[in-house]
Amino acid sequence: MAPNSFEVSDPAFANVLAKLRDRSLRPAAVRTVVAELTSILAKDAVTTAAPGEKIAVIIILRSGLAMMDSFVAALPEETDMVIYHLGLFRERQTLQPIEYYNKLPQKDPRIKHAYVLDPLVATGGTAGASISILKDWGIDQITFLCLLASQVGLESAANVWPESTRFVVGAVDPDLDDKGYVKPGVGDIGDRLFGTALD
Repeated sequence: MAPNSFEVSDPAFANVLAKLRDRSLRPAAVRTVVAELTSILAKDAVTTAAPGEKIAVIIILRSGLAMMDSFVAALPEETDMVIYHLGLFRERQTLQPIEYYNKLPQKDPRIKHAYVLDPLVATGGTAGASISILKDWGIDQITFLCLLASQVGLESAANVWPESTRFVVGAVDPDLDDKGYVKPGVGDIGDRLFGTALD
């Protein structure tokens, strides 16, 4: 694993992740499990903000929405924060990231640190694109939270801006399949979260 990547320390994570690997779960159960996993991950990811600092929470649409509430609940109550959304998806043929939504305003100078929420890092393309967007926005430090990553995707994304990005990862699977999904993985997490898979 890259030096700026850290696997979650709580041994309970693996047991909960095993539930998520069950492809028969209904969308409501998938959302519940993702929220539970995010709460565990947040314990290792959240750091204390400096006095007067405002943090940004960046939700990668659409799957990152399922992580938002439990992550925000894990922040200290006094945290001054703002939530933004980035729309990125992976083109199915080329596996390249496509940006479709970005309404980041001019950055508040009090914002130095961003937490990025995206449940899966597969090829690393979407994660890398979000890091580049935030670097160009003027952020100083990024903590990227993902529940599951492929080894190759994590290495790729972690090397986009290694001196200023920290990955906190629930688990790492060894491979990608021929469609660019994490293997063994959890399937298409967006479809599973929102019930949009084609029958």
